[in-house]
Amino acid sequence: MEKIFNNLKKQMDLGQDSVLVTIIDQAGSTPRGLGTQMLVGTNGILAGTVGGGAIEQRAINHAIELIAAKKSEVCAYDLSGANQNGLGMVCGGGVTLLFSVVSAQDSSWKTVLKEMLKLFAENTPGFLVQNLQNGSASLLDEAGKLLAGENISLSVQDVSYGGATVNGWFVLPLDIKQRIILCGGGHVAQSLVPVLASVDFSVTVVESRAEFARKELFPAADDVHLVDYTDLASYIDLKPSDFFVIMTHGHVHDYTLEEQLLRKEYAYIGVMGSKRKIASVNARLADAGISKEKMESVHTPIGVKIGAVTPAEIAISVAAECIAVRASLRKKSSNVCPSSL
Repeated sequence: MEKIFNNLKKQMDLGQDSVLVTIIDQAGSTPRGLGTQMLVGTNGILAGTVGGGAIEQRAINHAIELIAAKKSEVCAYDLSGANQNGLGMVCGGGVTLLFSVVSAQDSSWKTVLKEMLKLFAENTPGFLVQNLQNGSASLLDEAGKLLAGENISLSVQDVSYGGATVNGWFVLPLDIKQRIILCGGGHVAQSLVPVLASVDFSVTVVESRAEFARKELFPAADDVHLVDYTDLASYIDLKPSDFFVIMTHGHVHDYTLEEQLLRKEYAYIGVMGSKRKIASVNARLADAGISKEKMESVHTPIGVKIGAVTPAEIAISVAAECIAVRASLRKKSSNVCPSSL
């Protein structure tokens, strides 16, 4: 999502009009889900996708026509071959697309875009709100307060990942990067950070050893901190939405971190280790009063079982598990055509 709006800024800076295409409704099996977007310029697609194949080409062609007409509109597409207008795609469902023409001279869109890119830079939630009639946009903060654009009043309380239509507006949560706090800076961690960053996680590395708490070891990380594992919260503002990946240099440190984190709210905790190490740590956690339910919420041994051995292979295994958990938390529609993923 951030890439799309960075490209939109480039277009506006160059004085070029473009079209933001958004899936605002779907029925049955479709290539991409609700809220998926792409940006189209006069010469074709600039960023993003709404599913590839026939639907995408039809949408690109129509977007180019709308740039010339300077007109925003909503169009429905049948992806099956059930009628003469169907696209004959294997998914067989249907999508409705909002084509928002963005003029390079549109001062309101420029303001919305400026504030939106600030939210992306700060990894702060918000909502893009688009008018279904004319394609105009507003930006709201996490609580629904206006940050930029047309002064509107609507509730964002029940709008989840993928967005929703509310009173003639399509309300889309900004796709803010999920933060992963990676505890430990060894070889696996060094392999893992670039993989996580490449699939749009925001990674913060924490280490208790100065020689491993160096930014040059983790160029793809957003932050690297030298910490005392016994009081992690004094170094970082821990949030209930955080993922924690624990791969320290000893089971004592694993226990120290788990004991703190399991007393808090979290989205995911994964711990690297052997079955013997896990049993030893869990015995200590039980003695410390941590419930069985809490201990069972920990993903350990961490990662998807793919027979990973090397640090690079383990990194792929761990990243895959984090992707799966993130996807489940987003509660995206299951009506997605697997062949397009």
